[in-house]
Amino acid sequence: MRQSLGELYSTVRKAAVGRGVPHGIAEDLADAVCWLDSLSLDGVSCAVDCLSQWPSNTSAIQLQHSESGLVLETAKPDTAASALFAGPALGDLLQAGAVPDTGSSLSVDVPLLVLAAVAQTCDRLNRRAWLMIHLQGQIAIADCSQETCQLGTVSQQKSVTAHKASEVTLWLSQPDQGRRTLNCLLSKEEFSRCRSRTLAEGLEVCGRSLKRLEAWAALTLVAESDRSRESGAGAGLLDND
Repeated sequence: MRQSLGELYSTVRKAAVGRGVPHGIAEDLADAVCWLDSLSLDGVSCAVDCLSQWPSNTSAIQLQHSESGLVLETAKPDTAASALFAGPALGDLLQAGAVPDTGSSLSVDVPLLVLAAVAQTCDRLNRRAWLMIHLQGQIAIADCSQETCQLGTVSQQKSVTAHKASEVTLWLSQPDQGRRTLNCLLSKEEFSRCRSRTLAEGLEVCGRSLKRLEAWAALTLVAESDRSRESGAGAGLLDND
């Protein structure tokens, strides 16, 4: 199903609000989904996975002090943090320059949403960082910097079982892979081509997942009446357009 960036952003934001997500975090989610879908990474389905688990099956995040510096931990032990919190939290660590030299690791429910949040933070701040995620049973390393993100899988690794809750690790310096090499999934050139194509042609998104988001977005609607307008719904009582 074809969508413009503006249409998809609006639907995702409203869907998140319909599920009870705070407005600011809903906007972060919409940005992340549009970024992923612009690279054909199915951000719409990621949003459905994330919002389906919100808020009962995921955990909030706590900031703790350790010998290596500030670390992020889930509020509920042995549970995955919601990407709704994990992405912005890692972005804040990155912005503050508080990522430990050994990296900052966290278990999250939808790793790709965290990748989008970190990549957008790097772009906005003109910084560079590396993020490890588990992607389709493989370990992948994303090299994020201003206006680009390169993604590759690590070779010579034992198979990693794919789970919805996967560990992500953020570094400010390139991690040492030893003798292992990266098999390129997304190059700098392909990143630029995908982003340019999105602006010109829009996005091709998963129709089934989009319908679920639209159903949640509809939860933000109320019946049309003078009373609902007085409460702030619609354009107001004095709208003459």
